[in-house]
Amino acid sequence: RRRPSSQPAAEATAAKTPEAREAAPESAPEPEQPAPAAPAAVVSTPARRAPERATRTTDNGAHDNGDLRALLDEQRAMLLELKQGFNALERRITEAGPRPRLGIFVDVPNLLYGQDADEKPINAGKLLTMISRNREVVRATAYSPVSDDPSEPIEQQKFVAPFVPYEYRIVTKPLKRFADGSIKGNFDVEMAIDMITMADRLDIIAIVSGDADFARAVETVQARGVRVEVVSFARSTSLEMRALADHFLELGAIVEQLR
Repeated sequence: RRRPSSQPAAEATAAKTPEAREAAPESAPEPEQPAPAAPAAVVSTPARRAPERATRTTDNGAHDNGDLRALLDEQRAMLLELKQGFNALERRITEAGPRPRLGIFVDVPNLLYGQDADEKPINAGKLLTMISRNREVVRATAYSPVSDDPSEPIEQQKFVAPFVPYEYRIVTKPLKRFADGSIKGNFDVEMAIDMITMADRLDIIAIVSGDADFARAVETVQARGVRVEVVSFARSTSLEMRALADHFLELGAIVEQLR
């Protein structure tokens, strides 16, 4: 039998000798293990980074909202430009095509007495422009009573002067004086005859009066296919005329535009 070697024991004994201790520094000392991180440091790391992520998210969100708002503004501007272009094209087509033929009949006393006495009177030219918009005016007639005083020029009289500068055909008739001193200028018959006579050459008749005496004339021209528009102040317009009209325009609502 072979005896076990005693070399390991001898090596261990030699390691304890001074010579072995002097030779030991040649081998590197075993590195120290780092101390484990404190639990608080582990917990605090996410807490420090969380605000940074929130800030980046907020900044990105604001940037995205700004881009979206700019895009919406650009699209809104494009839509507005397209709408304006379509409206301009529609106006040109309307103006280039055939326009409805219009006849305007103004009962001057009814028009002027429909306003308060202290109000500034409407401009007859602006009234004509407003009624005739996008229509072909065949004739505009103002029916004006005049004084029988020869010293007063007709063109300067109250019921005539407002219409002289504009494209109205002015029909005059002397005021009637009654025994009680009152005066009256009535054009019911003249206006009714002119409307019925011209109905076959008109598509639209605009009556600037709310007097119910014209109701029968309105029904007659409507039976011939003519559209009737009543233009007057509410205080001087009868319910019958409002009911008969294809369109009623109350001047009191737009009077400031006509002064």
